[in-house]
Amino acid sequence: MNFLTNDGIKINYHVKGNGKPLIFVTGFGGHQEIWKLQVDYFSELGYQVITYDHRNFGRSERTKKGHTLNRLTYDLIELVEHLGIKKAAFIGHSMGGSVLYNLIRLKPSIVQLAVIIDQTPFMINTTDWKYGFMNYTVDNYIEEAKKVPNVHETLHGLDNRVMPGLIEAKVAHPFSRTDNFDLLCEHATKDWRKVVQNASMPIFAVAAIKSPYYNSDFTTWMTRQNNNVKATLVANSGHDIMAEVPDHFNKILYKFLLENHYSSK
Repeated sequence: MNFLTNDGIKINYHVKGNGKPLIFVTGFGGHQEIWKLQVDYFSELGYQVITYDHRNFGRSERTKKGHTLNRLTYDLIELVEHLGIKKAAFIGHSMGGSVLYNLIRLKPSIVQLAVIIDQTPFMINTTDWKYGFMNYTVDNYIEEAKKVPNVHETLHGLDNRVMPGLIEAKVAHPFSRTDNFDLLCEHATKDWRKVVQNASMPIFAVAAIKSPYYNSDFTTWMTRQNNNVKATLVANSGHDIMAEVPDHFNKILYKFLLENHYSSK
């Protein structure tokens, strides 16, 4: 299904199930098919599960306008309004986590709770912040962003139940890093630390100990800033936790939902 944003861009989305909504938000270069095992698991538990592709990603319309986190966040807000949802649980992976930080800043009234998967609140390393993306600094991030990181994003690869649909989506709707380079650079410079400190809703930070991108201790910083933030570390995974160890991820997500009184009905 598609809906049209207020600036005329078609955003592709998928809804499965009924009950309380769970909205999954992909990272940079992501395709909504990566959430397959979350869609299956949580819809069977009675939730309404919603996935979508950002503009210029996946099945959504290719466009040269709106390559900013603010625009992506407003696309998400408009999707929520289009579906008639007043409040939801949001789960964001990587850059999708940054979209959620921004959503909490711009429209906290629709966020019942937020789950951030392997995304630090600030990607630039400084003398007093060691939780940025790889070796990014204010002096080198533009040049570094031009390079595809020379690391394995996953620890042991994605789950075999995820791979076929994801590969098919990538072939049919390839992502262009070049066409989204402006978004990547903006993403790198956004500082969400005050958002974390001031958030009034439950936030669950899930980080991979073996992430090639981040020092997972950023989650300790987050929990120390705000009693509303809880965190867990996943040992046997790289960056794509929900698709590398989906059964484990689904269990810890479901536990968090229940602990915060977000049952399916």
